[in-house]
Amino acid sequence: MVKNRFVWMLSASLALWGGMVLADVTKPVGRRASTSIPYAGKRATAVVFVGVSCPIANRHAPELAALAKSAKARGGQLVLVYSNPGDQAEAAAHAKKYGLSDVTVLLDSNQTIKASLGAKVTPHAFVLNADGKVLYQGRISDDGGAGQAKPRGAAPLHHELAAALNATLTGKPIKVAKTEAVGCTIEPFSPARGGQRALVTYAEHIAPILNANCVSCHRAGEIGPMALDSYASAKHVATNIAQVSQKRVMPPWKPVDGHGEFSGVRKLTEAQIQLLSLWAESGAPAGELAKAPAPPKFAKGWTLGEPDLILKMPQSYQVAPSGADVYRCFVIPTNVTQDKEVVAVEYRAGNKAVVHHVIGYLDTQGRARKMDEAEAGPGYTSFGGPGFLPSGELDGWAPGKLPYFLPDGIARPLPKGSDLVMQVHYHSNGKPEEDLTQVGIYFAKKPATKRLGILPLIAPLSIPAGEASYKTSSSTLMPFDAKAIFVIPHMHLLGREIGIEAILPNGKKLPLIQINDWDFNWQDTYNYKEFVSLPKGTQLTLRARYDNSAANPRQPNNPPKDVAWGEATTDEMSIAFIGYIADNENDPMVKLFASFLGGGKR
Repeated sequence: MVKNRFVWMLSASLALWGGMVLADVTKPVGRRASTSIPYAGKRATAVVFVGVSCPIANRHAPELAALAKSAKARGGQLVLVYSNPGDQAEAAAHAKKYGLSDVTVLLDSNQTIKASLGAKVTPHAFVLNADGKVLYQGRISDDGGAGQAKPRGAAPLHHELAAALNATLTGKPIKVAKTEAVGCTIEPFSPARGGQRALVTYAEHIAPILNANCVSCHRAGEIGPMALDSYASAKHVATNIAQVSQKRVMPPWKPVDGHGEFSGVRKLTEAQIQLLSLWAESGAPAGELAKAPAPPKFAKGWTLGEPDLILKMPQSYQVAPSGADVYRCFVIPTNVTQDKEVVAVEYRAGNKAVVHHVIGYLDTQGRARKMDEAEAGPGYTSFGGPGFLPSGELDGWAPGKLPYFLPDGIARPLPKGSDLVMQVHYHSNGKPEEDLTQVGIYFAKKPATKRLGILPLIAPLSIPAGEASYKTSSSTLMPFDAKAIFVIPHMHLLGREIGIEAILPNGKKLPLIQINDWDFNWQDTYNYKEFVSLPKGTQLTLRARYDNSAANPRQPNNPPKDVAWGEATTDEMSIAFIGYIADNENDPMVKLFASFLGGGKR
């Protein structure tokens, strides 16, 4: 609720860090000079609550730095507030790290400012006039990180904080005075009740859950924005852990139960979710830490051992501190002089702070090289895929995915003279970064009896502007007896639901996958727990639904426009890939199908 006036005249002890004013508003004034928080005398003050480990707040750092500089030149200012317990010790270093040294930083140690303004998350932004009246509150912009309204991959359409600050500085009315702030919940002060034995503790209940489901990504050097491999680090974000698990945002797993049985399922049980909530509500008690299970150990270097072939990007790629996400395709010659059989692929993201996922495509016709040559810098940009129908695939990597060897006797074909087209999805994190991703390839030690093939399912689409529930479908008959090994659904930003159903020749219906809350940021290869038999003549039907209305928070166009099939961010796709092995490798139809798709000799 917007407050009519925030009386913000608190004494503070001051420390200086470069050009930064660092003030702890909760400590008593010592012998050093005291001051009032200077909204008085400023034409406008932007107040933004931030958190050290919040990726959504950090992503906005370049925008805040530019805003601070612009406001200062016109008689305004930017103030950062750190309210999370435990953030205070790292606040100055964090602000400096993200280029926000020339601002006032407030350490809200007892959450006085949070309570006064009603801040809920980081980032939560407010604009005050010279009298301290709140004129705007809500988000900074719709530049999304994971969990934001607008997904990564689309440029922001609205910059509400900048608009509100500029209007206040120029004495004009603010067009949008309130928006929803989306981000990381500000952790409350809620110590465990004294004199009572905690029923849910980290040592006994929470550490096993985090070790089994979270630590693989949430540890030093991995993609998770905060570590969860110790009590101290987990306690610091206990409320956020509880909330994202309740919403099933984390761990990221999209398939609906009962529509395919998959290995590597990343889901928490209702009992585990309840334990996380009870732990956070009771103040995140430690329990007997000496009895807590140790976090799992992870292999250093190549998980599967030394690869037979190591390929890497031709040069490092520079990732900007802000802006729309980048889907960059790097063309890497394999230099294999004879057809090879691949039994495992292991990608090693060079910088997991900005690498979101990696997909490997094969090109035997030199098409990617021409696209690379036509664009400056290493690689070329292509959003939905490599920009052409690939000759094959070489697996990929996404957060939480571990490399594995294919079952005995099965291999991916790697035709001689192939180029690996490695598409890397980069998302900015608020500061400049660089990446040099590489991949290890493992060849079969004895001839494979089965070759992994890819069956594409494609549905047509032409989505009218404003259509909130556009549906499309298509059906394909399986041309030979085969077994499905995995499935990869794919849509863009407007996609909402996608599913595949098989109708066997005997009429039996077999759901292969169903996703009812599609999120472009969390795509995966879904491996079946057991191979799924698809006899010749099986009807495979792909169904998908899209929301192209203005009400869709993931809408990349303002206003909505007609959307057709294409590679661009603002285009769409309706496609799925089924990885299969044929029952009879010598079936002429199997060879014809493989030749048509460019999958190499059989």
